[in-house]
Amino acid sequence: MGRTAQGYPGAGTEEIDDIAPADEARSWADEAELDSFDRFVQDFWAGRVNPDDFRRFRLQHGVYGQRQQDVHMLRVKIPWGGLTAPQIERLADIADHTPRGIGHVTTRQNVQFHFVPLAEAPPLLRALAEVGLTTREACGNTVRNVTVGHCAGVCPKEVFDPTPYADAVARFLLRNPMNQNLPRKFKIAFSGCPDDTGLTTLHDVGARAVVRTAEHGVEEGFVVLLGGGLGPAPQLAQPLEAFTPADDLLPTVAAVVRVFDRHGNRENRNLARLKFLVKKLGIDAVRGLIVREREALRLTTPFPAVSGWAERPPRPRPRDGASPAGGDPGYARWRASNVFVQKQVGYAGVHIRLVRGDATAAQLRAVARVAREFGDGWARTSNQQNLVLRWVPVDALPLVYAALAAAGLALPGAERLIDVTSCPGADTCQLGITSSRGLALALSGMIERELPDLADAPGLRIKISGCPNSCGQHHIAAIGLYGGARKFHGEQAPTYQLLLGARLSGEAPRYAKPVARIPAREVPSAVKALLEAYRAERVADEPFDVFVDRVGAARLTTVLEPWTELPPSAESPDKYLDWGAAEPFTLQTGPGECAA
Repeated sequence: MGRTAQGYPGAGTEEIDDIAPADEARSWADEAELDSFDRFVQDFWAGRVNPDDFRRFRLQHGVYGQRQQDVHMLRVKIPWGGLTAPQIERLADIADHTPRGIGHVTTRQNVQFHFVPLAEAPPLLRALAEVGLTTREACGNTVRNVTVGHCAGVCPKEVFDPTPYADAVARFLLRNPMNQNLPRKFKIAFSGCPDDTGLTTLHDVGARAVVRTAEHGVEEGFVVLLGGGLGPAPQLAQPLEAFTPADDLLPTVAAVVRVFDRHGNRENRNLARLKFLVKKLGIDAVRGLIVREREALRLTTPFPAVSGWAERPPRPRPRDGASPAGGDPGYARWRASNVFVQKQVGYAGVHIRLVRGDATAAQLRAVARVAREFGDGWARTSNQQNLVLRWVPVDALPLVYAALAAAGLALPGAERLIDVTSCPGADTCQLGITSSRGLALALSGMIERELPDLADAPGLRIKISGCPNSCGQHHIAAIGLYGGARKFHGEQAPTYQLLLGARLSGEAPRYAKPVARIPAREVPSAVKALLEAYRAERVADEPFDVFVDRVGAARLTTVLEPWTELPPSAESPDKYLDWGAAEPFTLQTGPGECAA
């Protein structure tokens, strides 16, 4: 198609063949709103703004309350996961100014910083804005970060790159009046390939790139999915229509947002997501509302044209010919598990596995250096809590490995069994019941030590949430876990509901199903027993979800049964503690701000 590069980050209107990836990006920030935030904070401290109004305002600006008093989580919105090297370096600067000294990559491709005093938020927001980053609408009852599968633009399987459309949707909705007071949060995701790396079925709106044969050639478009979501009542998204032309995407998304705004439940926030509206009215009725709203919007609302861009290789850079990683025994494992081939010949993408999604300031600066020296000057956050470098020349992979290893960033097993996903849990979240981060570390350590032959198994993931709300995406894991509590012999202990057998691909997608409830300290032993049974009883290269179906829930419940009870605390006091805790466990949750 004869598309121009208008809309490419840092690009003008040159022909697409002349465009190479830029080191600059169009800004998402707004200086005037930073002044407003600063004034609002001052007015709140002076008592001129009541706490409820201030809470809504700061959430709209990405400043989220923690369970600890007088500190906040700062959530930086990373539309479609795209970060330039200067932006990554600024995130490192922010990490340096926070107590933990880390940036945390989330399952929705944002970057979070914890334990930030409110007084420090305004200067940090200004520092982010200087490099074009914003926290606006990263929290609150708004359209949250618009996400895209990390391989978009370079995936050999993709139909076309959906990133320009995700960028256009994000820019259209950011600060848009229709998006400032929705019934509850609203999430949008894109995928360009059949692997659905964007996880579109989980979202309020998912858009999968497709093409169809038209009178004048091949026409690009999307299958738009509606009403997906996780949480205590998970639901898979359903298609709006068979084909939505690419030129109709913006009006379609806007229509869905408007319908949700008008018809979503504003009385009960627990029933306020789009999935509940679909369940209440039925998918056909919701489709009708959206189509009618789209027709009206076409007549009344000007929508910007969306022009695609093309990924292009970075300018060649001189490099030493040495390959210092060639003799490193860890290099082969890293390359096998963390490197994927791009559709552009001679180039590869590199997953950087972040333990629990965390990167130190020094590590973020190392990523920026490697992106500049060996890639296109960009990195992408992934919905698996990792970072991804693209446009790495295949012959430079040993050098990239060595550079990453020097920063502690060459851990193998990205998006494999050992790469355990977890939400922040009770460490910082007001809704958290258990320390999902502590369990994630215990599980990955157990796998590395005791099940090394399975550590890099593809398609076999563990995901953990500290409560039923599924921020750790436990419903889509081979082995999912979410936190809770139960009394054993009259004393409270942290527990996890264990779920098995999610399947998102194929003709019969499904979420994982609950099988057993396990005390927190017994989870590594229970998971080990389960994986050992899989290894011993699977048929050839049988996928885990197929294994679960074949052996059945009764057999797996038997495998897990020895780990479902606890002795009295006098006999084993440690088993009543949460991971990483020295004090007795107590069930403590507060008013979450996810839908404040």
